[in-house]
Amino acid sequence: MSHKNKGTLVSAPTSCQLLLLAIITLWSACDLINPEESLPAYLTIESFEFSTSPEQGVNSSQITDAWVFVEGVSMGIFELPATVPTLTLGNSKITVFPVIRENGVRSTPIIYPFYDRYEIDVELTAEQTITIQPTTKYTDDAVFELVESFNSSNQRLNGGNPDAVEVEEGVGVVDLSDKELVEFTSSATFIDLPTSGGFPVFLEFDYQTNVEFEVGLLGRDPNPVNPVNATIYKVILCPIDRWNKVYINFQPELEASQLLGYRLAFRASTTDTGCGNVATANQKVLIDNVKFIRRGN
Repeated sequence: MSHKNKGTLVSAPTSCQLLLLAIITLWSACDLINPEESLPAYLTIESFEFSTSPEQGVNSSQITDAWVFVEGVSMGIFELPATVPTLTLGNSKITVFPVIRENGVRSTPIIYPFYDRYEIDVELTAEQTITIQPTTKYTDDAVFELVESFNSSNQRLNGGNPDAVEVEEGVGVVDLSDKELVEFTSSATFIDLPTSGGFPVFLEFDYQTNVEFEVGLLGRDPNPVNPVNATIYKVILCPIDRWNKVYINFQPELEASQLLGYRLAFRASTTDTGCGNVATANQKVLIDNVKFIRRGN
């Protein structure tokens, strides 16, 4: 007994149906090629306000940039003040880290480990701008090995050369008018500096100079069999006709040398070794707000 297949009759699409199908397909393709774009919100980040407690010296800082995070996602590093776009909307946690230039080099921005980050919750709305005024202070675990603001004649940067630094109107002055070279160290020898573990140790100070000014460490070890008394200069500061601030990271030198004690070392010279603009008269270095900081245990 034979069986015949029973088929379903389908009518051919009309021209109107074909046109409608083509329009729908074309519309969908346009959505794929040009998806709807989200509109960003904007954060205007003002320059940091920095404060200190009395034992930490004056509130001198040079926070040039900010590393901005929105809900834990990095937006990047921005020179301050800055306007930062973000596609994150709604209630959001904003974190702003203070960024300095390590060793005075513009190409090495880093989060300064001894400044607190700033956090705030804001409501982000598309096409609207929120202005943030970040504040910061030294971290609670910052230990100040030295704070010198030159507010008295009993200053602590005269080790090995007591006449090297004079105090004039609250500023340390290194006068090279009748000298070609002046070297001096801190009076104290620091014996609690970490020499392993990657713990940060920074020297920060304000300066103005018309000669070359070098900064480093004098490492000491009184071992009677193999005594060490060696100086390494890490940074050369070139002449600058306005007050500037520098943050010098000594962690690599401490971990490489592994000595028992250290002094800060300074050298001012009228010899031009590469800066190219050393003064020929009234040759001086002005320094202020010297702070030597390490992380506490």
